[in-house]
Amino acid sequence: MSKVIAHIDMNCFYASVEEKYNPELKGKPLAIAGEVKTRHGIIVTSNYEARKLGIKTTMRVGDARKIYPNIKILRPDMPKYQQESKMIFDLVREYTDKIEIVSVDEAYIDLSDFHEPIKVIAIIQRRIYKQLGMPSSVGVSFNKFFAKMGSNLKKPLGFSIINKKNYKDILWNLDIGEMHGCGKASTKKLKNIGINTIGDVAEANEVILHSLLGVQGLRLKNRANGEGSDELKYTVDRKSIGNSKTFTNDLIDEDDILREVKKLSEKVSSRVKSRNYVGNNISIMVRFSDFKTITRSKKIPEFISGTNEIFNYAWELLLEHYDFSRGVRLLGVSLNDIKKSKELKVQLDIFDKKDYKEEERLRKISKKLNHHAFIAMADHMHGVALREKDDIYLKNFLMWDIKRFFPEEFEVGKYANQILSQYFSKDLPDDEAGFMALTIVNAELENGAAARDLTMLMEEIMTIVKYSLE
Repeated sequence: MSKVIAHIDMNCFYASVEEKYNPELKGKPLAIAGEVKTRHGIIVTSNYEARKLGIKTTMRVGDARKIYPNIKILRPDMPKYQQESKMIFDLVREYTDKIEIVSVDEAYIDLSDFHEPIKVIAIIQRRIYKQLGMPSSVGVSFNKFFAKMGSNLKKPLGFSIINKKNYKDILWNLDIGEMHGCGKASTKKLKNIGINTIGDVAEANEVILHSLLGVQGLRLKNRANGEGSDELKYTVDRKSIGNSKTFTNDLIDEDDILREVKKLSEKVSSRVKSRNYVGNNISIMVRFSDFKTITRSKKIPEFISGTNEIFNYAWELLLEHYDFSRGVRLLGVSLNDIKKSKELKVQLDIFDKKDYKEEERLRKISKKLNHHAFIAMADHMHGVALREKDDIYLKNFLMWDIKRFFPEEFEVGKYANQILSQYFSKDLPDDEAGFMALTIVNAELENGAAARDLTMLMEEIMTIVKYSLE
């Protein structure tokens, strides 16, 4: 069964990004060049308005100004382009990880696993345009070469489907110079012997093609006949999973912004968990109504994947860098430095003179428990022993912490009951983790010895868990 491969190519990407950040540039001839002030600078790309005037890639700035003296020429802003590129491909990854990023503005996507692949890529293309403001063209076919040819057929905002029944009708009448992979020199050689179209090269004699262009000649013939590769080179080592959203109306109200950050955190958590990842770095992106964008990240002391954990850290980071004085056009949340959950194993130091049997026993215990809950409890139980025994303060503090770290994971109480009952004469209620926290507080107030034992256990478990997260 044939695969379904899509190629998505951003239209005039650099110019489109500049138009997005400065809408006044839209509809006017615009070019990006390495050297703007000198006549000998080279045009890197131009928008469609400039191309209609004959201003093209690789043209000198001086020649472009001769054609249209008032053309706007800007220097490339690669950090900005890379940031936009990341947002685009992060959006694609909301649907699939089977993506081969070819450059900052184009990628192949394997849609073979989807029941309605055409619908999926159409939605992706529309979302990139509507949410991120980036126009693109898409080609869909059964191999990478035809998918690439398809995305080149219609620009801007093109969408082409090339299958085994129609590829001859669509492609074979095209000039050989429009064939992807056939450069100017090869085109000239082929036309000199009467091979003028893609159909001509598809039916050309292999001996003649090989004598003229070598292996490249045979490769062009095979591709013209639909024999291109359908294997993608995936980016294996992923570093982050994130989601962003552009709003039709700027957000000002704190509750609205909080609600959107929560929704983004839920989406990130869902994607992270579905792929069995965890991460220990949170980043946020905030774009304001004037298109100024800030991106901030923060290393966190634990590997996480849950909605509430991601949200808490993301919201905390947002509050550190935003004062709600400006309207928000876009929000983004990412979990970074990710790795597979199964990679988080304890690595014992052979030179460490610890009691490994006891450490292994505690490691097995910790596997049954909610790691995040125990890290939080261990941190604060250590502090409990050093604070004055203020009943109200401790209860409020630990209850807030329980609520923050695992409000949706009360089942941890069931496992913790088995362990904590060793240190208390009475069993702990296991229906809610909040009650468990209060019992710990009461134990600290009423039984100092038991609390110290518990604190030591918590510290040991925390140490082991942290080893497993490094």
